[in-house]
Amino acid sequence: MKKILSVFMCFLLLFSFSIPSAYALSVEEQAGEQLKGLGLYKGYEDGTLGLNKNITRAEFAALAVRIEGLDDKQEANKGATPFKDVSGNHWASGYINIASSKELIKGFEDKTFKPEEQITYAQALAVVIRILGYEKDVTGSWPNNYINKAKDLGLDKNMNLSPNTPINRGQIAVIVSNALNVKIAVK
Repeated sequence: MKKILSVFMCFLLLFSFSIPSAYALSVEEQAGEQLKGLGLYKGYEDGTLGLNKNITRAEFAALAVRIEGLDDKQEANKGATPFKDVSGNHWASGYINIASSKELIKGFEDKTFKPEEQITYAQALAVVIRILGYEKDVTGSWPNNYINKAKDLGLDKNMNLSPNTPINRGQIAVIVSNALNVKIAVK
């Protein structure tokens, strides 16, 4: 009986070590929950954060405005935009107007914003670098200039993406979470 009890206890002990790893959150899930707690991420109607969903430029404009603490101003900024592909009644027109006026997210040379296009890794890094106030320190050619600055600031911790890869909400959460550990530059 003692042998059976000993074997059973060993089994329980070994099993208890595997439980935390089975329920451990990934880096993206941890970052997503952190941003949700800060009020930067809003969940979907099904209660999820949709961390595996790619994020559009319009959605990222909304996030950038929230990071800047200007979410309450977006309603007053709804309406005509400087971009020929963003109507005044677009759900994100207020966010896009604020983000573009603060030069956080820039449009394209053809005067478009491409709000429904997926934002790329390099574009997302550029926005976060601008929010942190380090754009003046970016040198070189696009996109390596922003990739290199992101490495210098540690924004790429736990990331391994190509510059033009569309980025998802989980990956954005990791970048923004990394940015929380970066000293804001004097603007």
